[in-house]
Amino acid sequence: MVQAHSRALGTKRISEPYLLIEGGYPLSGEVSLPGAKNSALPAIVAACLSDEEVVLHNVPLELNDVAKLIKLLNDSGANVEIRGDELHCKGSAWMGGTLNAELAGKIRHSLLLLGAAAHWRSSLFLPLPGGCNIGSRKHDMHVSALQELGFAMEESELGLHLRESQPKERTVITFPYPTFGGTLNVLFASVRSQAVVELHNAARNPEVLDVIKLLNDMGANVEWLSSNSLQITGVERLHRADFTVMSDRIIASTIISAVGATKGSATIRNATTRILQSEVAVWRQAGLKIEEIDNGIYVEWNRPLEAVNVTTAAYPGFHTDIQPLHTVLMMNASGTSEMRETILDGRFSYCYELNKLGANIEVKDGGFLCVNGAAGQTAVIHGVDELYGTDLVATDIRGGAAVAVAALAAVGTSRITNLYQLERGYGNFTEIFTALGAQIMKVNH
Repeated sequence: MVQAHSRALGTKRISEPYLLIEGGYPLSGEVSLPGAKNSALPAIVAACLSDEEVVLHNVPLELNDVAKLIKLLNDSGANVEIRGDELHCKGSAWMGGTLNAELAGKIRHSLLLLGAAAHWRSSLFLPLPGGCNIGSRKHDMHVSALQELGFAMEESELGLHLRESQPKERTVITFPYPTFGGTLNVLFASVRSQAVVELHNAARNPEVLDVIKLLNDMGANVEWLSSNSLQITGVERLHRADFTVMSDRIIASTIISAVGATKGSATIRNATTRILQSEVAVWRQAGLKIEEIDNGIYVEWNRPLEAVNVTTAAYPGFHTDIQPLHTVLMMNASGTSEMRETILDGRFSYCYELNKLGANIEVKDGGFLCVNGAAGQTAVIHGVDELYGTDLVATDIRGGAAVAVAALAAVGTSRITNLYQLERGYGNFTEIFTALGAQIMKVNH
């Protein structure tokens, strides 16, 4: 059906790969979640902190970012090898050095190699890391935390330089904000040392907890002192382990959003609402039926959705990566809703793509500062009756997912370019939604 309607967009030729979507059909069926990108990437780095082999399961090996991180780690002396659907990791030959600027500049998780280098007491030069263009994503908390631990860190306009050095015997660090990557870098730098580190205002999102479980399975001594404070007691060495990465809650949210936007129903296996409590509460309030079932989530659209306002916050608040998917649900909701983004400025570029489909979204100054110190924005979403397919761009990973989900709900054909961004977080987007009956295909050129 997609092929039959591909002429609806006219004669404009596209020379890069794109998604072709014939939208307007309710999704239904059953799918299983892949491993979580935001757990798998730091888990790969954590696995390279042992001089014995660590085997990782449920890693989304098809992701561009996974391939880039593996290359960066192997270039640094680690041994990361794909064997079938397993990842075998060992860090005994770690040597550090200067990271490939092109690779490091494309993924935000390259920052975590600073913690790995500190762990192995080696020097490392990291060209300024990249990732999605969704606002000012500072690394000052990473730098200051490593300096507080006693490591020699220098920063220039070219990048970050960690020099070979030894940590202090005892350190207390308090983050001004529960930073995901900063928490992981403190963990990586501290688990194998003679030091004791207390970290206050640590990130406690499910992906961090997953990596801490892996580290403790490897012999680390990490324990929570309170709801947001942890203690790391250094051990002499880390050993082999066999670990399964958690399922991806953001992909679960993407499927829930798509089911709601297309007025369908679906069962999502290897999923749980327990790590999506803020989001599920909002979507139930909007009118979606979402139930916890055995080894999964059942979601169903059974009545018109109502507008619900959302403000993003650190876990367990509403996740900034999930807010674009809520915006999609609100496009056809009854009434007007507001989405306040308090974590990252510049996150709303995908809204201009959604408006091409016929959405009515205004992005305005929010009158507040994001946690990165930049001016925050609010998206005002006025519900509309119908959306219509058109040419679209995947602006970033999650914005790209929102654009694709909106295209599934829009009547007619859409073409989505800049797939590199979408595929950084969704290696099997087409397969997931084809299994749910979507009319979607990837066209390669």
